[in-house]
Amino acid sequence: MTEKIPPEILEDLYHYPLKRRSFAYLFWLFLGIFGVHRMYLNRVWTGMFMLLTGGGALIWWVVDFFLIPRMVFEQNTIQAQRRELGLPPVGLDFLPPSDGSELARPPRWYDPRSHRGPRGVRKMVADALVLVVAGFSLGSVSRSTGNVEAIAAVVALIVVLNFGRQLAPLHHVPLIGDLVRWSYRMRLFYHHVRPGNALSRLFRPVIGFIYAPFRKKSRAEVSLYLRLGGAFVILFLLEDLANEVVRPFVTEASLAGLTGVWWLKDVVLTLVYIFAFTAPIGATLMIYVLTRRSHLVLAFMSALTVGAVVLGVL
Repeated sequence: MTEKIPPEILEDLYHYPLKRRSFAYLFWLFLGIFGVHRMYLNRVWTGMFMLLTGGGALIWWVVDFFLIPRMVFEQNTIQAQRRELGLPPVGLDFLPPSDGSELARPPRWYDPRSHRGPRGVRKMVADALVLVVAGFSLGSVSRSTGNVEAIAAVVALIVVLNFGRQLAPLHHVPLIGDLVRWSYRMRLFYHHVRPGNALSRLFRPVIGFIYAPFRKKSRAEVSLYLRLGGAFVILFLLEDLANEVVRPFVTEASLAGLTGVWWLKDVVLTLVYIFAFTAPIGATLMIYVLTRRSHLVLAFMSALTVGAVVLGVL
């Protein structure tokens, strides 16, 4: 069973940060075509849409220059209201207030009897099949497309779920700290929301997008994984962008790589792959994070996933 949330991480998760206009404009200026300024202002969905459309063909990016002051004001007003009402901050608005201790107790949806005897064995086999199918499919897709970002996201997910306690002291370190806080946000979500049966988890990406417009919990789950996917998309996209900028000056080639729809291929495919494979794998592994006192089963399931990915790549 997972440990209680460390006080310093709980404070990071449950504090009520106010957004700064200066930061929003910096994100808009340097990363605005990827929608990063909107993600910073907790407008994940419109930020993702900008990411997929190159800032709305730059038109939306220009318009946002004038909208940023209002978006900052609205975000800070909502945050202040939630603090006065004793509600969780905007980033955790799908959860009840928390002191971090609930993670040391079994989730309400957990029935110990269902994990014992033949029924428990059947459940473990079904969970293992989900991980094998998702992992092998991920490896196969990555081998055929050359897209390794989804594998990197899944590996990062497995690492933070298995070594969250050891990584917790690094929660202030850029990137690592973001992953640690994301993993605890994920644990809180599934502690209050049932991960579902094996079949529903296997098709979680499709189910999530279908129900997202109508169910708050589905929107929260989709947003949870899009946060992870968006981080890796931006990271690898910046690498691609750097290559496109530097290579012409090194090889004296043209700057044609910076035009057209080159980013659409990387962004769309990477987001789809990351969400499609992290959702079933993350929801399945989280069952063993939240319900097992021993980490041996989690370690076995994680190794099974990694092995399936390797087999798919080979």
